[in-house]
Amino acid sequence: MSPASDVQPAIDRATLRSGVASLECFVVPWDSEIFGFGVAEISRLDLPTGPDGSALFEAFDAWCAEREVRLVTCRLDHERLRDSMTLESNGFRFSEMVYTPRLEPIGEVSAPRIALDVAEADEGDIESIEDVARSAFTTGRYLLDHRLPSELNGRRYARWVRSAFESPTQQVIKAVHEGELVGFFCLEADQGDVYWHLTAVAPGWQGRGVGVSLWRTMLRRHAAEGARSVTTTISAHNLAVINLYVRLGFSFAAAQMTFHRLRESRE
Repeated sequence: MSPASDVQPAIDRATLRSGVASLECFVVPWDSEIFGFGVAEISRLDLPTGPDGSALFEAFDAWCAEREVRLVTCRLDHERLRDSMTLESNGFRFSEMVYTPRLEPIGEVSAPRIALDVAEADEGDIESIEDVARSAFTTGRYLLDHRLPSELNGRRYARWVRSAFESPTQQVIKAVHEGELVGFFCLEADQGDVYWHLTAVAPGWQGRGVGVSLWRTMLRRHAAEGARSVTTTISAHNLAVINLYVRLGFSFAAAQMTFHRLRESRE
């Protein structure tokens, strides 16, 4: 991997409170760059029983207006139905459900049926990996939200690959079969715990058994490096990959609901 950029984009964060209700939010610079307007995320939402959140969201609306934020995302545990209704009453709409598969311990992993070469990507690989990212993801929440231009989905994932490559804490791993790029992983390892941020099989290789071989190859690689666990996040719309993780012995934490609020113009 090439040296990471010394200058990472500053992230505008805030904690807003109204009585006992509060939320934490931040502007997402990489998505704002791709979309051409402000994108923000609510990373924590605390709405104790009682307050309806009106005053809190008035403060949040003012925060968004100051930054010209038009798209806001928020994820909640699937059991937080009352809070999801509060989001909906403040202009949010359900987008997707996601799962968080986890394998711990990694244990013994069967040998892959298809032999793949996996290695850390370098600068010369990134353009090809970005091309795969533009077309490999068909269940992304930005693609599912019909209010957004569909081409933004591919551009966002390609930018994600570039950001991972430039990150000082992440790795981009390429998978090659007979000289051809068949997939990639963007991941982060911390004291034996591995998080797969982004995983993909090239569209031309999907449905040919490459996926299970690649996932097993990566698990065997992590085990050889002494990793204890692997975790990732997947869309509930992606049934093929859900079945893949079940086949590999991953367990599934409680699902989360994803919400979007999109405003056509600054209010």
